[in-house]
Amino acid sequence: MKRKYAILVGLVFFIAYVAAPLVFMVFLGMCSLEVYILFLEKGPFKWGEIYSVLSSVDREARVPLSILLAHVQEKYWRTAAEILSEASPKYYADTVAVLLLVDVSEWKYVEEAIVLYKKGYVPYKSPSFSLKKEYVEPLAISGEEPVEDWKYIVYIFTYRLVCNKSSVFEAAKYLCFYVHKYMTFDKNYWYRRSPRDLIKLRRGTCTNFSILYVAMCRSMGIPARLVRDNSITSATHAWSEVYVEGYGWIHADPSAGYFNYSQLYPEKWGYSFHLVKAFNPVKGWIDITPRYVLDYGIVEGKVLLKNTPVCGAEIRIYYLGNERIPLFELKTNCSGSFSFTVAEGTYILKISYGNMFKTVVVKVKAKETTLIEVDLSEKDLKCYTLKPHCLLIAVSS
Repeated sequence: MKRKYAILVGLVFFIAYVAAPLVFMVFLGMCSLEVYILFLEKGPFKWGEIYSVLSSVDREARVPLSILLAHVQEKYWRTAAEILSEASPKYYADTVAVLLLVDVSEWKYVEEAIVLYKKGYVPYKSPSFSLKKEYVEPLAISGEEPVEDWKYIVYIFTYRLVCNKSSVFEAAKYLCFYVHKYMTFDKNYWYRRSPRDLIKLRRGTCTNFSILYVAMCRSMGIPARLVRDNSITSATHAWSEVYVEGYGWIHADPSAGYFNYSQLYPEKWGYSFHLVKAFNPVKGWIDITPRYVLDYGIVEGKVLLKNTPVCGAEIRIYYLGNERIPLFELKTNCSGSFSFTVAEGTYILKISYGNMFKTVVVKVKAKETTLIEVDLSEKDLKCYTLKPHCLLIAVSS
């Protein structure tokens, strides 16, 4: 009899234990598995405090806040609720994500960042309008990652790191080494991801390191861009550049952990790049080879059709013997002209306009300019350089 009574009492207490949180949730006006689990995990002695903290924020904020409360000590619960109350409803989840990632001692900077973000404040000002429009405001960084609104989460994640840095140079350098330590290089995560995902994932390959770094710099008002090499070997790499007034574009490689060392690759790794390009979200890929290749030459060309300049003809550049992926793509301007720089070597130019097509193979010499003129309606090619010899190897229609 006593045993049955004990079982009955235990059953009553169990039912009360699992049912009581539902009563609190009714008063909170919500139905959430996350909130229910929080009540069960913390136990009856914490139920009153949980209810009090959750009821102090908007209804939309209660589920995100409950996730945060489950992972931090009770003494920080009120602070967490106050910080979340500063955020806009659409950013509740992102705010909680950042608070979970940073140390509690840095929460005050996150709260400050939320207030400043709403005011439109950025710590650093772009030196020019064009730099701001092309390398600060755009969301696209690599041209391949998902383009979504990442500015809020990246801003409140980054602000704490640079709010006490006196100069753009110092801030950009610090962020480069921070991303190097924060992220883990993992070839299994090669797929291009958004900065928001990378903050949470914390792993990827060199392009993802640079995507996050560029996003962090741009969120603080620092012009930044993704850079990619095209090596004649199987090795390829991606890094970044930031623009600092008085210095110009500065090399930054968060995956390798180097800053302001443009000759890192040939000197440290033994890689000789042939064509280096930076991604401009407004203009597309642009040629910046001279910044990283010492023995480069220049190719300048003009595309004609019956002696008339062709505007918008497409030029794709390949290595000789490797026509799978182009090194670089560009179009002729309104005068039919184009130009690019590459390391010394042999290259294939595939020129097309409508249904007309020509292939030109040229050899580029270091410190020389190769001039070519292609008329899509003729078989002949005019080719000459500033030296007496012509660099034409072959032409095919």
